[in-house]
Amino acid sequence: MAMEDAIAYLRSAGFTLDGQTQVAQVRIPTKDSPVFGRSGGELATFGGRMRFVKAGTRIKATVGKRTTAIYEVQGAGIAGVRGIASFDTCEIEKLRAAVNAL
Repeated sequence: MAMEDAIAYLRSAGFTLDGQTQVAQVRIPTKDSPVFGRSGGELATFGGRMRFVKAGTRIKATVGKRTTAIYEVQGAGIAGVRGIASFDTCEIEKLRAAVNAL
């Protein structure tokens, strides 16, 4: 429900859908099974966050099940990204405040 609320708010604030991040399933170590490899650790899925862009700007947002991030693309690569805000997706008031401050 939180993800749908965040997406609805971003759309009402002028953001449009801009695809989604890649999904990757990887094996990560855990306390109980700290060894990498075929049987060590546990499988985890990363990515699959919805991407949005505010029309006419370089401001973008990603919304996932757990976290939402707002950032500005100023140049190429990671060095060209300036983070604006990042918080739990369920914190809709923080999303509203961050978008209103743009």
